[in-house]
Amino acid sequence: MCYAVFIGTTEKLPTGEFIPNETDIYFQKLEPETEHHLRPKFKNPYLYYVGSDTSCSCGLNFQSDQFNNPEWQDDKKSPQKFIDFIKERTQKEDLEYYCCWEGDWNADPEETITIDIETITLDKNYFGLNERQFIIFT
Repeated sequence: MCYAVFIGTTEKLPTGEFIPNETDIYFQKLEPETEHHLRPKFKNPYLYYVGSDTSCSCGLNFQSDQFNNPEWQDDKKSPQKFIDFIKERTQKEDLEYYCCWEGDWNADPEETITIDIETITLDKNYFGLNERQFIIFT
């Protein structure tokens, strides 16, 4: 089973598809049924699925304590690109984020937190992927 990460924005984003060996992150419009279940969780009008270098959201997962572990070096690309994207977007707006297991989008968040993205780095305190967590990035 895979993680599924969704974001809510105030502006439309360019969408794309996974391209092996080229994609770090990409955004997809939601299927109507998925959006129907997710819509009540978000205030921002535009919702997107976030994919990564693994062709799903799982590649966004990373543990900061593994930053210097040689076995995890290839796993840094998508999380770092995601941090960079969030930092860029939060210059314009607060970004909404929800993580759940694929197919579990109707579940309510178990935790809602606010994170100042400027305090986050991949090597120190990356937020990782936590099931049923809703984050407002400022």
